[in-house]
Amino acid sequence: MSRALSATAIVAGLLYLIGPAPAQDAKMKFEMYKGKDEQFRWRLKAANGAILATAGQGYKAVADARHGVELVQKAGTDDKEKFEVYEDEKKEHRWRLKAANGQVVATSSEGYKAKADAEKAIAAIKASVSKAEVVEVME
Repeated sequence: MSRALSATAIVAGLLYLIGPAPAQDAKMKFEMYKGKDEQFRWRLKAANGAILATAGQGYKAVADARHGVELVQKAGTDDKEKFEVYEDEKKEHRWRLKAANGQVVATSSEGYKAKADAEKAIAAIKASVSKAEVVEVME
């Protein structure tokens, strides 16, 4: 998938999240999977399939990956985890979610041209992530 197409998919996913109320069966979901490095990982997907966030790292145990998902799910209601917006080396704005101990538990999957767009993504995730289902996928 080209970078432009990928960015378009993410913007479409965010517009879907902050637009009119979605149908009950259309919502975010976490996909848990085992990477090529044999570590457990997760990604957060919008209802349209766009990847909004990924784990900050791989995990040796599936329970640790699930704990990372739980931290993200609580991000909208718990002040222990903090979202940060930063500028990367390409001068794009990204966000990351840090746990109370400073460890990165989630990162944006793409950069945003405007800081406000990264902040909108955070707001949309905070508003909906607690209801996201968790599914295991085989890759």
